[in-house]
Amino acid sequence: MNNIYIVGTPIGNLEDITLRAINVLKEVDVILSETPNTTIKLLSRFDIKKPVFNFFQNPTEKQIKNILDLLKEGKDIAVVSEAGTPGVSDPGNKLIWDVLEKNIDINIIPIPGVSAITAAISVSGVNTQKFAFFGFVPKTKRNKFWKEVSGFDGAVLFFESPFRIKKTLIEIKEKVENKKKILIFRELTKKFEEIIRTDFDSLEKDIMELKDKGEFTILLI
Repeated sequence: MNNIYIVGTPIGNLEDITLRAINVLKEVDVILSETPNTTIKLLSRFDIKKPVFNFFQNPTEKQIKNILDLLKEGKDIAVVSEAGTPGVSDPGNKLIWDVLEKNIDINIIPIPGVSAITAAISVSGVNTQKFAFFGFVPKTKRNKFWKEVSGFDGAVLFFESPFRIKKTLIEIKEKVENKKKILIFRELTKKFEEIIRTDFDSLEKDIMELKDKGEFTILLI
């Protein structure tokens, strides 16, 4: 029986890759990647030479068919996102769903790795026995999103892009209720990693000073 490996890769610092992930990437026949150029840099770092193909969050039926054909040929496949764990706000879940729906006799194997979610929680210093991850802040229906965030009784995490981070932080201050503290994580594990611990009273000043470059993870408590 052949395998699909869902492989977690570093979110910034390439040294965060696991030995198991390296071994899997060396052994598979094909690698499916959200961003092949980024994946090829990672593979080059560890002297891995494998064919890498584009794989998006919403693959076409043709893409799915090509992948299933590879599996039927006995190929082992690794799925990686641009960074972090596939299937967590990244491509991967639809492929797994399609394979399961078609009852194809294939092992689907997780290869755990880095996640901005757990990295942020680990240094938050707050009680996160109960928390919710809301993915990326949506571009539309944002009022509904903030109501859901306000209504959750526990810590809330979500991602935001550098292009909308300041707008999002302003909306948090204006629209989120029942939260007191805000942790802003920028460029986690990378050279310019920054963690800002603030509250709603100080947020306006922090927004003005914030560098809107890099990837952001927000934790509201």
